[in-house]
Formats: sequence, C-alpha cells, structure tokens
Amino acid sequence: MPDWWSWSAGLAVVLLICVLAPIAWLLFRRMWLSMGHGRVFACSLQRTPTSVWKVGVARFHADTFEWYRVFSLSLRPKVTFRRDQTVVLKVHPAHGGEGSGVFPGHSIVELGPPLAGRSLAMARPDLTAFTSWTEASPPGMKNGRLLGS
Repeated sequence: MPDWWSWSAGLAVVLLICVLAPIAWLLFRRMWLSMGHGRVFACSLQRTPTSVWKVGVARFHADTFEWYRVFSLSLRPKVTFRRDQTVVLKVHPAHGGEGSGVFPGHSIVELGPPLAGRSLAMARPDLTAFTSWTEASPPGMKNGRLLGS
C-alpha cells in the first residue's frame, strides 16, 4: 500500500502537468501559426462599437486575414476576413479610452460594409501591410471579379 509521500508526490506531478500543458500548447500554437504561413503579429479586435477589445494575433493567409484569440487553445481562427469583403473606412491613433485590449502606439482601423462596426488595432507597420492587402487583388482578379468576365 502506498504511503502518504507517494500520494502527495504523484498529486504534485499531476498538478504540475495540468499547469504546464496549456502553457506548452499555447507556445506550440504560436509556433504553428507562424510556420509556413507568414508572420504572426499582435492585433486586437472589437466586434461592435460598444463591445470590449479582444487581444489576439493575426496573419495573412492567401485571400483571408485570420484573427486568433491569444489565450485560446484552438488552432482555428476565431474570425476570418475575406479580402474582397474588407474595406477600410477610417484609421486613427488609439486613445487612452479604448481600453486594456489596445496596446500603446497601435492604430485603430474601422472597417466598412459588410464588416461595418468591426474595428482592428495594430502597430503601424502591420497597418501598412493590412491596408496594402485590402487594396491588392489576387493575380487575374480586379475588384473580386475575374478579368475578362
């Protein structure tokens, strides 16, 4: 029959695994997101003008902009924007009133229809990449239509 020390040591190991496994998964997830799919950068999301800002990371993947929550265990993006449906309405620097989900020095991007009401917050270099991505068309396409159609 095991003694008290064996039980407590076993319980300590199980608790340690339960604490370290999610942290290791988050690190693996961040590596997986950036492997072969381009750079991953900090990007906060606000779904409606009255909702709170959610801290996340984003990446460009072909004709989509994928947004992932930072503290999620999922490998799937929480929100995906298609290039042909993403319109930048307004860009302005973040003010102190945006809340804790917006990092200092980030710029706010307000999106137009069909994504009206959604806003993104990102650093200036990432904002330049985002606006370039929204204005660009994939090869053979113009304004979401195949050339020659």
